[in-house]
Amino acid sequence: MCRIAGIITKEFSVDQLKHYITLMCNSMIHGGPDDFGYTVDTDTMVCLGNRRLAILDLSLAGHMPMFSDDENIVITHNGEIYNFKILREELIKEGFTFKTDTDTEVIIKAYQCWGEEAFNKLNGIFAFCIHDKSKNCVYLVRDQSGIKPLYYSADAHQFSFASEVKAFEHTGFKQQTNENWKIYYLAFGHIPEPFTTLKNVYSLPKGSFLKYQLHDRSYKIHSYHQFKTAIKILDENEAIAGVREELTKAIKFQLISDTSIGVLFSGGLDSSIITLLADKYAKGNLTSISANFDEIDFSESSHRKVISQRVASNHQEHTITYRDFVHNFDNVLNNMDQPTNDGINTWFICKCAKENGIKSVLSGLGADELFGGYPSFDRIRKIQNFSKLSREMIKSARFLKNIKLRRLYYLSFQSPVGEYLCLRGLYTPDIIADLLDIDIQTVINCLQNIPLDDSIKFLNDEERASWFEMNMYMQNQLLKDTDFMSMSHGVEARVPFLDINFINLVTSIHPSIRYGELQKKRLLIEAYKDELPEETWNRSKMGFTFPFQEWMRKNKEISSPDLYQNKRAKKLVTAFNENNLHWSSAFALYKIFHGS
Repeated sequence: MCRIAGIITKEFSVDQLKHYITLMCNSMIHGGPDDFGYTVDTDTMVCLGNRRLAILDLSLAGHMPMFSDDENIVITHNGEIYNFKILREELIKEGFTFKTDTDTEVIIKAYQCWGEEAFNKLNGIFAFCIHDKSKNCVYLVRDQSGIKPLYYSADAHQFSFASEVKAFEHTGFKQQTNENWKIYYLAFGHIPEPFTTLKNVYSLPKGSFLKYQLHDRSYKIHSYHQFKTAIKILDENEAIAGVREELTKAIKFQLISDTSIGVLFSGGLDSSIITLLADKYAKGNLTSISANFDEIDFSESSHRKVISQRVASNHQEHTITYRDFVHNFDNVLNNMDQPTNDGINTWFICKCAKENGIKSVLSGLGADELFGGYPSFDRIRKIQNFSKLSREMIKSARFLKNIKLRRLYYLSFQSPVGEYLCLRGLYTPDIIADLLDIDIQTVINCLQNIPLDDSIKFLNDEERASWFEMNMYMQNQLLKDTDFMSMSHGVEARVPFLDINFINLVTSIHPSIRYGELQKKRLLIEAYKDELPEETWNRSKMGFTFPFQEWMRKNKEISSPDLYQNKRAKKLVTAFNENNLHWSSAFALYKIFHGS
């Protein structure tokens, strides 16, 4: 697990390239505190850098960038390849030999053996760059689920990439701000891929590789993996057996580590399942980590207790207070690679993991998206009915007093983007225009031009909701937030529910079995009902949440209307103080006006 960066340009000398790659990597030192390395190919002026967080093969053999035996291939790699031992055995049978016990060397030799087809043989969380000197090209590759981030920038003078957007400030080339980022943020609560806060810096799509030709500085992005959607499983017992089998395999894979490993244990259904399974196969090398609060309404300690009594893992409870929130608030903001309304909770719990000497943690992220755990799976049907109203009637929704109901306006877009913003958006275009002092049509045009796959219109209600949650909310917000908030502490987050084989299995289950109409995540509950106490699965969803509504209102450095000169912002913050606005919407205002 690392942070990676690279610059390809003939505008700089070798010494300048070394200087800028060092700056880029050092700006991400939090995600790779254990080692630093770089290399420059003086013929092509390809410069690759790496900051390493050592988890597999802690020796110097894991130093990166890493070269092939003939030195024609060099790689800088961020992530973990869970099936690297299986691939290693296959490659040995093909005649390859290995000098290290790293998964990075397996990537090199898999590429030598299978070429571009090797990318889809990898099961894990990864983003890497390969410089193939013999083919005079460079590859950027991102994992199938988009768990690890990878950004790139290209123009006539340079090609650069990095694990974090902030690193592009140190490439030696002037960066321009994306003038639309505040519109995106106020509408979505995050910045949707492929866009970033910088004008010419983009996110590489998940399951894709970018091939850069060094001879003419051209590049093209190729999709190497798309999850299957064909329905194959029509029997509930078969579905349950499949879920149990594939999740167990994923847990076993993701427990590989040469350092201590933990599990983020909230006490809810998803983290309880992960904790029970991980404890079964971790062989004593597991610590469950939980957050507690003085505010009793947010404490799930009683629900955790019934699970923790059933496992042998070391359990660590950490009380996080309002004072902790205030003391660390500026650090949390600084550690956000991209503006977001989420991830603060992950920052705190991963801080606890780091203090316990843990470098890798398992997370329950993905279960709600796959099995229908969110309210959006219910709201999607209502939205479909509202969308049948006349366009003028839908547009009039922006005059409603209720901020949530105002989001019905987005259905007037008559597009998937509008549908998603109706489900999960923050502010409507008129409010965004007032906050940014711009024309409302500018806001509408910006949001309507976001590229989104139109094929979702052929999906049924639950499948549509799952697509939105997986490809918009989780992809653009939860996964990015989890990555940079965990890595800000030098902690790697692993997500068993997003194992590629598990996703393929779940998406092949008929919707009538996969989703529970009367009980959220019914299939997942049925699969683990015998292992779980009833109080774990037979209760309303709480989510991994903190007392932010109370804490932010209490902190007048955030919630005082006097801090905001914009009239609309002042009015919204007043509504927040009267408990008529959700904390995430208020946080977006603070980020726009004071935290950017």
